[in-house]
Amino acid sequence: MEPIPTRLRLLDAAAQVFLSQGFADASMDQVRQQAGVSNGSLYHHFPTKAHLADALYAHTLRDFHATLMVPITSRATAQSGTKGLIRAYIDWVERHPDRARLLDQLRLTGGSEREAANAEGFGTLAAWVAARVEAGDMRSMPFPVWLALVFSPALSLTRHWVTQPAPAVPARVRAALEHGAWMAVAA
Repeated sequence: MEPIPTRLRLLDAAAQVFLSQGFADASMDQVRQQAGVSNGSLYHHFPTKAHLADALYAHTLRDFHATLMVPITSRATAQSGTKGLIRAYIDWVERHPDRARLLDQLRLTGGSEREAANAEGFGTLAAWVAARVEAGDMRSMPFPVWLALVFSPALSLTRHWVTQPAPAVPARVRAALEHGAWMAVAA
């Protein structure tokens, strides 16, 4: 078995430390100790805690986006794709509540890696939405408005879901969120 690259060990350690201590109270030394690396290795990869948080957020966000985009990569209709996005979102949160908490905790940290990860995910999604609008299957609106209408209800509930010992979103809640997302953007 190959050893885990130092950068990934540091990201994993940072996730554990940030979740247990909170980002503000976590120290670089706690991350270094959790990862079992030297100061030189830590600071070679991440010169500051802000750089580490940015990289961790982007790493987690890319995994989230990869899962989220699955429903729209096939020949999804506007309705099945929109509902599928919400379904994929909820499934990811249920499977990875710690990562969902981490994204919420680090959402205000900002940084260039985070911006690049968002640009990749949003670019794919925006292109899919534009194609559905052009086909007449969705109403035309600014992309940030589309995002807010589709995802805000689920985003606002995520904090509640991830505080449960075993996050589980009831089928009727899922159905309501999927239906609401679709109704908000349907042509």
